[in-house]
Amino acid sequence: SRWREGGVGMAAAAPEPDDRGDRRQRTAALLNAYYGIDAAESKQQQQQQQQPPTSCDTVAGNVLDSQDFDAQGHFDTVIGCASVAEVLVHANAIDADVRDLDGDMQMVVHENYSKFIRSMDVQRQMRESLEGLEPDLRSIGSGFTRIAEHQRNVEGATASRASKVADLLTQQKLCKKLQVLFDLPTTLQRCLERGAYSRAVQAYSCCAGTLREHKHIDSLRVVLQDAEQQMGRIRSALELRLGSEKLSGEEAVQSAVTLLDVGCNAAFVAERFLEGRAEASRSCLHACFDDETQAGAIAKPEVSDPAAPEAACKVESPSTTLASAALHDACDRIATKWVPGLHQTATGFLQIAADHESVDEKLLLAFTTLEVQELRSHLTHLIKVKCPPAETLVSSISTVSKSLQLLPAAGQFLGSFLGNIVRAATAAVRSNAVDLMARELIQLHTRCISGSFRLTEGLSEELTRTESALAGQAEVAVNACRGLAALTAGDVEASQYLATGIQDLLASIAFAFARITWDCIGREPLHDVAPSLPACGGNIVSATALAKVEWNDDFGLACVWLGRRWDERISHRARSTAAAPSGGDGRGPPVEVSAEAVAKHAQASQQATEALLAHCTIVCGQRLAHRFCNALAASDMGAGALDTEPEGPSPVVEEVIREASVFDTQLARILNDSRKPRSGNHRRGTFSFQKSAMELDLERMMARKLQAFAPVPLTRGGAVASVLRIGFKAFYEYARERTFDKRSLWQLQLDAALLAELARDFVDTEDASGLAGLLAEAVASGANRCTQGGVLALLTAEAAEQRCEAWRKNIRLD
Repeated sequence: SRWREGGVGMAAAAPEPDDRGDRRQRTAALLNAYYGIDAAESKQQQQQQQQPPTSCDTVAGNVLDSQDFDAQGHFDTVIGCASVAEVLVHANAIDADVRDLDGDMQMVVHENYSKFIRSMDVQRQMRESLEGLEPDLRSIGSGFTRIAEHQRNVEGATASRASKVADLLTQQKLCKKLQVLFDLPTTLQRCLERGAYSRAVQAYSCCAGTLREHKHIDSLRVVLQDAEQQMGRIRSALELRLGSEKLSGEEAVQSAVTLLDVGCNAAFVAERFLEGRAEASRSCLHACFDDETQAGAIAKPEVSDPAAPEAACKVESPSTTLASAALHDACDRIATKWVPGLHQTATGFLQIAADHESVDEKLLLAFTTLEVQELRSHLTHLIKVKCPPAETLVSSISTVSKSLQLLPAAGQFLGSFLGNIVRAATAAVRSNAVDLMARELIQLHTRCISGSFRLTEGLSEELTRTESALAGQAEVAVNACRGLAALTAGDVEASQYLATGIQDLLASIAFAFARITWDCIGREPLHDVAPSLPACGGNIVSATALAKVEWNDDFGLACVWLGRRWDERISHRARSTAAAPSGGDGRGPPVEVSAEAVAKHAQASQQATEALLAHCTIVCGQRLAHRFCNALAASDMGAGALDTEPEGPSPVVEEVIREASVFDTQLARILNDSRKPRSGNHRRGTFSFQKSAMELDLERMMARKLQAFAPVPLTRGGAVASVLRIGFKAFYEYARERTFDKRSLWQLQLDAALLAELARDFVDTEDASGLAGLLAEAVASGANRCTQGGVLALLTAEAAEQRCEAWRKNIRLD
């Protein structure tokens, strides 16, 4: 029935005979387009043209799928050319293709027919639906007609009132503007309370012109007065705010621009702006150095007990790691926080000064220079306190210098900034170098106190080690200063500062021994060298500790050994390091020292060494004087021993000669001046008892004029003679203060004769004569104060000589 209904429907809807052919063609075209039949055929033809034909096709000379295929010709060609087997294979293939094509065609026809039937059903349903919607469409059309009529009626009714509505809207806008004008004082007050100054100025600028134009109206004049009063308060608040250090750079610039918009004097605004930015810059700078200023200098223990050199030796140098970290962190904060703020201030000032001729642009240069000077002060203090390594100093200051180059007119203050930093760095290196040298001497003092190398080869080894350490410290200090050349490259002013700093360092190294020596012995330098002795650095803890330590003869003589070689081995090495070519290692140009300065260096070390040796002789001589004082005080043997001759020399004779021998041995090792054995003809008469009275009187007269504390030459014999001269002079003075009996006078005579003879082994002939004169004067003074015979109570020359000769053999100096 379905097919029948479809047929009936199709018959009922069938078109006229003339249109049937066109419709079939249109349907075929639609089917071909839908299924892509034509495209598939063209593609298949192209593939067949590209592929080589089979053997039978080649023989036939045409293709089966071609539209120009000739069946009879193909058959004749295949039968005539191919073999029976090939014909059978070809026939079977054609049969298979025909069967496939028939099956495909049937399937296509079935599918297309089913779709065609469904499409016809859809068309029929749509036609029926459209026919049912026709009444609704007519209703909608009538509704739109009525809407149009009502619109025309409304427009006609309101046309007469449109002008009134427009007038009322215009009046409403004017009322809103008037409301804004009347609310202006309240608006300004709210902005003042909230700190929205720019908004307040903007509101005032928009309304002020209208209010001034209509100020003849009382109400508007009152509003204008109230607004100007509020603007005065806003101006004061802006001026106060502009000088605040808590204001950011952008807010400060905005406040300054707002003040200019209010009508403030541009010069005043610029000055006030720089004042506030100066306070903010200082606060930021202090924050950059907060950690360092709170930590301060690395604590160095003070040595309060001069008798505790071990405590002085525990004074440690500042930690290199901490010093590097402190400077590096501070410079990083400066480059990332402080300098950008300064640059923002300069930009804001230029913005303020634009189109305002009353603003002096030199104010910006003065402001920048002052702030850079403040930065320099902080950096120099940090460098002085921490004394960081040269590598860290160069890298850190280079970071700051590169950031400062972004500031306006940086060339006018950058050279001075770098020069002062270099000067502070060289001063810190100089201070640290002298301090390390003083500590090295403190360590030497500690070893001398322990007595581990007294009169042994260990003393020479220790002195050599100390000298090498001092020379190394001097060389390191010079190289550190030369390493600062990376900061001064291309800047003449900074390079001059560096050269001057290196020369000052060389002078401090050369004068370090002299300065430390004079402080150590507690004396002021001589007048001719005092002006040439610079203050050797600010780190004086070690130098102060060295001045307070207990005196030690070995340490004093060790310093004499160092002083004699200081200029040659230490100062000269430092000068050679400074004068060496850079060799491309970044150490900067060589620095030479004038010959006059070198001579002053050598003179200062020489005079300090002589003063130190003189101090050694004074200390040793005073010890001998104390021994003589005690010996004379203990010389009273009682009434029963008045006529008894002395059985031997006083113990003080052996003690004095033994101490003189020890001092002589030490000097021989220190000064490299060994004592020569005395020849047989060196003695002038046995124990000088064979001298004439005139010779004795002459020696005594010379002895009276002999100065006990005469200058000491840098020789073994001269130093020993100075020690003995001090002791014998004291012996003479103590003898003048006492009275003697006969036996004590004999003891004094024999002891003096034996001392005079034994002293000849340590000094030369001239000094021995002066020492003998002192002892003879002591004997004469004692004889004059003898209560039993005076001068007549003295032993005869022969008797005295015999006893002294016998006693001399029993004296042991080891």
